Amino acid sequence: MHVHTKTTLTPEKVQSRFEASGTSDREKPTTSRQLFYVNDRTPPKFFLAGASMTPAAAAEVAIHGESGGAEVVLRLMWGPLPAPFPRALAGAGLLLGLLLAIFTDCSPGVWVLACLVAILPGAALLYQQNGERELQSQLSRLLDGARFTAKPH
Repeated sequence: MHVHTKTTLTPEKVQSRFEASGTSDREKPTTSRQLFYVNDRTPPKFFLAGASMTPAAAAEVAIHGESGGAEVVLRLMWGPLPAPFPRALAGAGLLLGLLLAIFTDCSPGVWVLACLVAILPGAALLYQQNGERELQSQLSRLLDGARFTAKPH
């Protein structure tokens, strides 16, 4: 999934703010997770520190110069995987959990397994979506409050 925003900042200014974001010691709210910018990749990428048991929310960054400013496009990701992956995983987990509940015996162990198979991928999806919102919020603050909106690709 891609999101984009337009800003009056020049592409060079946007790039310098992004580079400074990973090394800055500015005071951050206690609810924010650490944002890491890796610019030696092609394309550059932001990572949001997360729980060690799940891949971190991430975004590949593209900065396009425009008259009077820049457009910043983020390709949202789940670690190395594209953002739709957790959505597909949650759907498959729900379907598999329902199939387990319907087509197997009604023992308590099977019900527990079916619930876990159905619920854990959904929880991962909610965690990923929360990470995507936080990543966009932190980048929005770097871009003087510019709001990211979905962009068809």
